[in-house]
Amino acid sequence: MIYKKISGISMWKLNRTLKKLAFARMELEKQMRKELIVVLLEPKKDNVLASPEEKKEIERTVQELSGFETLRICLLEDCKPVYMEKMTNNGISRWLEIPVNPLITYEFLYENQENQVQKIG
Repeated sequence: MIYKKISGISMWKLNRTLKKLAFARMELEKQMRKELIVVLLEPKKDNVLASPEEKKEIERTVQELSGFETLRICLLEDCKPVYMEKMTNNGISRWLEIPVNPLITYEFLYENQENQVQKIG
């Protein structure tokens, strides 16, 4: 696959970052903020915010990356990236937010299991 830059974002570099998140649990936990995975992007060189069309193109292109597909499969979710920008004194900072449901954790109560074993036996 040929990766191109869109609005100054290296899709090759972003694809690599997404794959790293998918395969490294610690990296993923570092990127999580509440129920979002936040992926920082390089700041914009000019001081012009992206148009809604540019944002949609970036989001569509990210969804087509193999790294995003791998991340989506690892999370077992049909998540969609949201491109965000913010004007700062130093230019425009930007990032991707990927909303995810909280991971389900199961807690096993051994006391209940022991009681059930005793009842059965």
